[in-house]
Amino acid sequence: MNQFGSETFRASIRRRAGMTLVEIMIAMVILSFGLLGVAALQVRAISEGNGGRHLSSASAIARNRVEMLTRQAWGAGVLTDTAGAWTAPTNVVTADQTFAQSERITDNAAVAAAVTIKAIEVRVLWSDSKRQNRSVVLSSARLRETGE
Repeated sequence: MNQFGSETFRASIRRRAGMTLVEIMIAMVILSFGLLGVAALQVRAISEGNGGRHLSSASAIARNRVEMLTRQAWGAGVLTDTAGAWTAPTNVVTADQTFAQSERITDNAAVAAAVTIKAIEVRVLWSDSKRQNRSVVLSSARLRETGE
C-alpha cells in the first residue's frame, strides 16, 4: 500500500467526521420549533387546569346545597314548590371565582297533602376568562317519609 492511497483515505474520513455550520443551523431551527410547541402546550395545560378547578368548585357547591336541602324538614320553607321557576341567585365567593347559585323545587302533586316526592334541582352559574355562562345543574329527589 502506498502513502498516497493512505493519505486520501484519511482525508476523506476527516471530511465526513464533522458537521457543517449549515447542518448545525438546521438542527437548531428544528429544535427551536419543538421547544416552542412544548411551551405552547404548557400554557394551554395551565389555562385548562383553571377551568377544571372552577368546574370542580361549582360541582361541590351544587352538591352541598342539594345535601342541605334534602336534610330539611318536609314542610320547611326552603322546600316550597317554586312553580318551575329558579329562585333568585345567591352569590358564593371562593378564592378566585364568584358563582351564582339558585334552586328549583317541584312537587309531584298540586295538593300539598298529596305530595310524596319533591324534585330538587340546584344550578350553579359562573364565567371563566375563556368561556362565558358556564353552568352545572345537579338534580335529586326527596321522598316523603312516613309521619312527616
